[in-house]
Amino acid sequence: MGFGVAMITRLQLYILLALAFVAGVFGVYVSGVQRGIDKARNKINEDRLDKILTAKEIEDEIRKADDPYLVDRARTWVRKDSE
Repeated sequence: MGFGVAMITRLQLYILLALAFVAGVFGVYVSGVQRGIDKARNKINEDRLDKILTAKEIEDEIRKADDPYLVDRARTWVRKDSE
């Protein structure tokens, strides 16, 4: 009987080790997925920030410019009446 009890506890130990291994692998997988999600969010935020900064630069440039400067710049983009 002593041999049977030792076998059961050994089997339980192996089962616990296997479960711990599976839980560890699952934890690593979940953390990797979360890291990927964080990277995607950071990329989106960087793109948004770049667009906001570009818009701010354009607004600042327009505010700094005086009317004759704007007229000269507009001439390059606007058609003349004669055309």
